[in-house]
Amino acid sequence: MLKAILIDDEPECLLTLAHDLGTYCPGIEIVAQCTSGKEAIKLIHTHNPDVLFLDIDMPYINGFDLLEMVPDVDFEVIFTTAYDKYAIQAFKISAVDYLLKPIDPEPLVAAVEKVRILREKGNTSQQISFLIQQIKDLENNTVRKIALPTFDGLEFIHMDDILYCQSDGAYSHVFFTDGSKMYISKTLRYLEDALCNFHFFRVHNSYIVNLNHVKQYSKTDGGLIILSDGKKVRVSRSRKDELLNLF
Repeated sequence: MLKAILIDDEPECLLTLAHDLGTYCPGIEIVAQCTSGKEAIKLIHTHNPDVLFLDIDMPYINGFDLLEMVPDVDFEVIFTTAYDKYAIQAFKISAVDYLLKPIDPEPLVAAVEKVRILREKGNTSQQISFLIQQIKDLENNTVRKIALPTFDGLEFIHMDDILYCQSDGAYSHVFFTDGSKMYISKTLRYLEDALCNFHFFRVHNSYIVNLNHVKQYSKTDGGLIILSDGKKVRVSRSRKDELLNLF
């Protein structure tokens, strides 16, 4: 049984979440609920939870501030949030999961199952620290790293070191400027969501490229770009104009 604390400044959201957890997630024991970050800090020390269901947008102490005020994060976190562009982008960059309000049962059950697996392997404190840093970097427009989920865990990679990414079904290959590559357990769509708000562009169903490493565009074979390492990547007709307009 996983011990959970629910934290949300809206009491009706707490009621709904508690009901859904009781209905769909029998492996969760709700040990406490609260409506403020200040109260949550006390409850965390009292109950030593396995997981927090944590709202982000709260007055005085928001969800990220709360985590920074807890010295040792030895629990998992399931973030609950309405849409916020900085928060959502930071989640994607840091490979931390979140639930969008109103919360549907299916993603809720999946999130709880992921927590159960993580508790068996170890906690996500490194990811949480990385997430908070990404929030700060996004606000200052200085994002430099992305967390890439591998089969063994996470690799924290400088975005500038990524040359291009290639789809391999439910997985992806990430190629780096030093000639190395990585095989990750995520789709190209996942990488598109994480990278393409920055200096990356999906030129084809199978490829995302780092625009800083595009050297040349060629009309050969319907359209190709040539990267700094000499790699030729096909550009789909539907994306050609949008790509060229970026330069």
